[in-house]
Amino acid sequence: MSIEYRAVDPILGNRLDAFFGKKDSLVEVNPGRVMMPSRFRDIGEDILELAIRPDDVWVLSYPRTGSTWAQEMIWLLGNKLDYESARTNVQQVRTPLLELSAIFSEDQSVQDFVTEHKKVTSVTCVHNLPSPRYVKCHLPWQLLPKQMDTVRPKMVYIARNPKDLAVSYYYYCQLIHQTDGSFEEFCDIFLDDCAPIGPMWAHMLSFWKRRNQPNVLFLKYEDMKRKLPQVVREVAEFMDIERELSDAEVDRLCDHLQFDKMQKNPAVNMEPLMKNSANINDKASVKFIRKGEIGDWKNYMSDELSERFDAWIGKHFDSTGLEFVYE
Repeated sequence: MSIEYRAVDPILGNRLDAFFGKKDSLVEVNPGRVMMPSRFRDIGEDILELAIRPDDVWVLSYPRTGSTWAQEMIWLLGNKLDYESARTNVQQVRTPLLELSAIFSEDQSVQDFVTEHKKVTSVTCVHNLPSPRYVKCHLPWQLLPKQMDTVRPKMVYIARNPKDLAVSYYYYCQLIHQTDGSFEEFCDIFLDDCAPIGPMWAHMLSFWKRRNQPNVLFLKYEDMKRKLPQVVREVAEFMDIERELSDAEVDRLCDHLQFDKMQKNPAVNMEPLMKNSANINDKASVKFIRKGEIGDWKNYMSDELSERFDAWIGKHFDSTGLEFVYE
């Protein structure tokens, strides 16, 4: 399989460029009609050819599903609950984002921070990690390394209800992509499957259908919020942690993962990257880790918009068995 890149249809392209404030902001990547930042062309093939190792642990998700939260839990479980290293080494270096070079393609200071000022891409950075590697990625299944389906490393996938996800993604786009469009405009783009990394439904369902593979653990954000100790033990078992965690260890990890502490923790909330980025300093009031509430969508969506989401969700998820919690 190879990747094909297509220029976005001019009418759609003008709409996306107006929202993202940049000409030729996104490119259509196939298979899957996935909208990606234009600089994805520079690393897409390298990602496909990346060698996978059997002891890799991959944190996979559509953006804004709680992957940063899960990422911290997974790294700590795989590294003997080494809180000191987690505190002193930022998450983006411990568990790098595979496609970061495309997301921050115009922000060399961020790339230098993550790659330790070596003139390499985020893909090379992942390639060079010592084993066992912990890798984060938001790409859909068909754009992941080819060896994923043959080597079959451990993969933890995190899903979230589409309404809360859309709210969080809108603010993420304000922070990272410097967008100025309205929430309603973003939702139009999202529901038309044209948001970056979209379409969301195809992304989630490609992993949902693999949920019974022994190397795949499919988690829901809402379960993490409501029963975190149970999820911690589930993840520990999936990762073959050599001994059962004590209640005290689970309690400490859950305390470390409390949402207010994650917000204040510069090792996980992208604060170091923000300080290094000329692009996002002026948006620092928009938090990378925001509210994390289930049902926050009610504060942003009109009844009409909510009904549009309901119809979209029904169209794509009814009869799949994948259900979401909305409040």
